[in-house]
Amino acid sequence: RKLDALILVASEMGDANSNLQGMVTIEVRLLDKQDDILSADASEFKLTQAVASLGPKQRREFKNASVIDIANQLLPPDISAVAVLANLCVSPTARRKGIAAKLCNEAERLAKEELGFDDMFLRVEAENEAAKRLYEEKLGYECVLEADGATALRVDGNAGTFVEVSSDIVVLKKKIK
Repeated sequence: RKLDALILVASEMGDANSNLQGMVTIEVRLLDKQDDILSADASEFKLTQAVASLGPKQRREFKNASVIDIANQLLPPDISAVAVLANLCVSPTARRKGIAAKLCNEAERLAKEELGFDDMFLRVEAENEAAKRLYEEKLGYECVLEADGATALRVDGNAGTFVEVSSDIVVLKKKIK
């Protein structure tokens, strides 16, 4: 079983060379309500272990079960499956045009309609005031958890990769309408 992940892309159409304006991912992960959103690997491991701990007959019952059902029925109550908005980025030439909000709104719609989630979660670095303003003031997210010294991803534009750094993190949540 692999956890769902979707990538949404905003591009400028009109010529043969469409320009990438922004992108965001939606990832299904596990949330430990006492700690943080687990990594994809840690989430997958916990779910796999929960099913593997069952007898053969019980395992068959969960063969086609959703991640939500497995988490709700087999994991402790403080761990749940969640939809996570991740890696939102907008090209510097496309900023201040509402692209980030449009990507987030579409991600929320897909999380609800395609993946079956009623809430969307995200992690943002506590010091990233611009991102927190977007999420909290414009999009209606609320802080549900703070994680000091957690792992965060930053883009290394020169290398074209993500780099893990230690940072204080805020976990935000929004009820999807």
